[in-house]
Amino acid sequence: MASDVSRLVAQLNSLSEWIEMQKAAIETFKEINSGIDEADRLTLVLLIRKAFDHVMKTVREFDKWLENPLVLSYIDREMLKEVWSSVYRLLVELLELDIKHTAMVRDNAIKMLKSGKIPPIIMEIKRARTEEETREGLRRL
Repeated sequence: MASDVSRLVAQLNSLSEWIEMQKAAIETFKEINSGIDEADRLTLVLLIRKAFDHVMKTVREFDKWLENPLVLSYIDREMLKEVWSSVYRLLVELLELDIKHTAMVRDNAIKMLKSGKIPPIIMEIKRARTEEETREGLRRL
């Protein structure tokens, strides 16, 4: 019995650490966001990836909770309904963002290609593929 209680206390301490880590993450992202207007494209890409990484980590950990019968024993139906409501809102917002930006990328790419503006990286990839195909062809001889 005593070991069960000490195990529960350790789990509660772990939860407290998680909460503090998440609070620190909020503050970090708030600080980052306050200087976002000065960020260049590379910085924006890196920040978005870092944010996505944190979102995915949070989602993975939340999902682990939902697989854990011990944790679920502390979650009532109202808490689950609240989580569903929030997750649903986030899901729809994320899907709308994905649709909007995927369409924007597609439309921008079509516009660039029609105007003859091919991004240099595409030309470099094409050149590298051509070189690889040439080497492969020579190896076959």
